[in-house]
Amino acid sequence: WLVLRGLKTLALRMKAHEAGALEVARFLQGQSSVTEVYFPALESHPGHELRGARLIRDVAARLPVPRACRDLAMLVAEFHTHVHRALELRPKTILSVLEKTDAFRRPDRFEQFLVTCEADARGRAGLENRRYEQAGYLRGALAATSAVDAGAIAKEVDDRKIPAAIRRARKKAIAKFKAVR
Repeated sequence: WLVLRGLKTLALRMKAHEAGALEVARFLQGQSSVTEVYFPALESHPGHELRGARLIRDVAARLPVPRACRDLAMLVAEFHTHVHRALELRPKTILSVLEKTDAFRRPDRFEQFLVTCEADARGRAGLENRRYEQAGYLRGALAATSAVDAGAIAKEVDDRKIPAAIRRARKKAIAKFKAVR
């Protein structure tokens, strides 16, 4: 009975704990005697992407989290800032994000990844209705790179050079996509 009663207010209590912890972290950032503050919710937190991914992995190791959810959460934690800055990224970096998120082989999961990154961007007070062009931009970059005919490239180059040739063609496709946007 006590557990059920406590569950009713858990979300409110967790939100209050989170707000309090963030307030403490921001206070500590302003102290001259504190050199670094590691708190994943801070916008200026260097390295928070990898720390967040490790935290997700550790929680998933202790709790029965479905593998697909864990993997998606780890991708979002590690690469969400790349998505938020997608409009500023070079073709090489965009291609790297597409490859590391396995967008070519798993476009459905990539879509979930983009939706989750958008939710992250809009999840702060006052940003709920802001335009988020980055997701559409990366969808367009994926479409442009998916149009590269890897089979034709494979026929034209030596077997050992196929991956590099495909990467070059995909980078060119992204550069062309960026130029017309």
